[in-house]
Amino acid sequence: MQFKNFKLRTGFWKYIPLSRYAIFAGAIFFLFSGIGFITDLVSKGSLTDRGLFLSVVYSGLVAVLYAASFTKSIKLLPLAILFQFAAGMYASKGTSNMTPVEFLSRAAFDGYGTLISLIVGYVLLVIFITREGMKNFRYRTEMILAQDLHSNLVPIVDSKNGSFELYGVAKPTEEVGGDLIDFVDTHDGTVCYIADVSGHGVAAGAMMGMFKSAVRVLLDANNPLKSILTETTKTLYHLRKKDMFLTCAFLKFNSDRTVEFSTAGHLPILKLQDNSNSFEEMVIKQIPIAVTDSFDYKTELLGFEKGDLFILLTDGITETADKSEEEFGLESVKETILAHRNEALIDIYKHIDERVSRFGKQKDDQTILLIRCL
Repeated sequence: MQFKNFKLRTGFWKYIPLSRYAIFAGAIFFLFSGIGFITDLVSKGSLTDRGLFLSVVYSGLVAVLYAASFTKSIKLLPLAILFQFAAGMYASKGTSNMTPVEFLSRAAFDGYGTLISLIVGYVLLVIFITREGMKNFRYRTEMILAQDLHSNLVPIVDSKNGSFELYGVAKPTEEVGGDLIDFVDTHDGTVCYIADVSGHGVAAGAMMGMFKSAVRVLLDANNPLKSILTETTKTLYHLRKKDMFLTCAFLKFNSDRTVEFSTAGHLPILKLQDNSNSFEEMVIKQIPIAVTDSFDYKTELLGFEKGDLFILLTDGITETADKSEEEFGLESVKETILAHRNEALIDIYKHIDERVSRFGKQKDDQTILLIRCL
């Protein structure tokens, strides 16, 4: 955990431009260079003029090297230690014997030098904090806006009508996630789907938003499910960030009590019949969306009855690992659902979420959509 926190801190400093980092380094240099003047005072002016200059520079540079070690790269730490001892021995060479009168003059010089170095260092530090604080405030504001946008794109699904009861939650690892749940009532049925964009964060959230928009437009145009997957992969392939893709799983419930389904590189859709204790895994092995600009996706058709339960989820749940790197797995999801199958969907979700949270730390977006046929 401590190593992870160190990586997070260095990640902040990694993206600071050299020109702005130089202000920070200058602040550290001047704040600590005063130690050189203080050393001369403590030694009663025993340093020569050259030795005093080297002591001041040495004190500032040592502080800068240590600061760089813990902000830029820990690999600089051995260099900082080596410089501290090697340069320290060189800087301490040369002494002078001052009379009391001469020392009074030197003491005043050391005092002014210490004061000036502290003032300059403080001013530079305030400039750095102010600039970075304003930038981080702006970035944080933009992130909050992105988070609000994500919440609008992927709200909690909690719906019930005469035919279905639905409940689903997308739980991102960061402010903006790449998982998506959605359902749409069309003229000839109800479409429910889930998607998982590779990676997470703002880039994944942007691609997720484009996918939802494309799907909604195609559904409004009454495109068949097969065509929706084929057309979205054509569209997103040319808009996505390099090496990004998404997996998805679709269900289309028809009025004749049949359900059309398709999966694209995604986990199987789980189906639990009302009179059964075993799950049916609905999956079609096809490539994820936007891997290529052209792919002929297929769908299959099954029947469904009152009381049947359908579960769509992302691998952020199944791949959650414990301390021994054992994954939660799909079977654990099935066990939890079987144990609570007759409860309200929100309670089934809570049981799954609590068990996953106890099992291991969340490292990926965790999303699940539960559908009960009425």
